[in-house]
Order: sequence, then structure tokens, then C-alpha cells
Amino acid sequence: MPRQTRHSDPARLANQAHQANIVIAAVSLEFGVTEPNLTSPKKQSTHIRFARQVAMYLVHVVYELNHTHIANLFHKDRSTVSHACKVIEDSRDDQVFDRKLIKLENFLRQAPQPVLTEGTFA
Repeated sequence: MPRQTRHSDPARLANQAHQANIVIAAVSLEFGVTEPNLTSPKKQSTHIRFARQVAMYLVHVVYELNHTHIANLFHKDRSTVSHACKVIEDSRDDQVFDRKLIKLENFLRQAPQPVLTEGTFA
């Protein structure tokens, strides 16, 4: 029987998907876009692309997922996630936008997380 690595543990992957879904819901409300647009592989408007970049950035910063995992969750390439994080970090010079991100970060850090037990959700 093959040994599962930390990265392929079904409970851990489910938890990461849950965390991404919380971020997607919060960003969709904050930016006024639909949740499916944030994960759609289709070309989107500049506003939706920016909201998706915010979501990727928040998953990375708040939940400390690496770019490869975030890319898988958003159906994008790892380099797209890296670019998104750089774009959002550079945008934080805008005080209004930075306050919006701080508000989202604080909300996400307080959001309930599933409890993992024996490789399943409790």
C-alpha cells in the first residue's frame, strides 16, 4: 500500500479547498463578483481578474498555502499565482485598498476551520 505524503492526505486537501472556498466567498462579496467567475478558466474582465488575484493572495497570506497548491485550487498555473501575489503586494501602497485587504485578512483569520481527525472531518 503506497504511503500518503503530507501533500496528498485527503483531509488536508479537503481543508485547503475549504479555506479557498471561504476566501472566494469573502472576495466575491467584497468585490461584487460571482464565485464561479473567480475560479473559471475563461478569460475574464480586469475587475474579475483583480478579484481573483486578491483571492489567491489571501489564500497564500492567511492560510500559508504554497503557490502550487493555490494554483491547483484555482485551476491556474503556479506562475499565475506568483504573479497575482506580486500584483497585490504592489497594490498595497494604496491606503484604501490596503485597509480593505486588512479587513479581509482579519475576517478570514477569525473564520471557523474544520477540525481534522484521523484523516477525516469531524
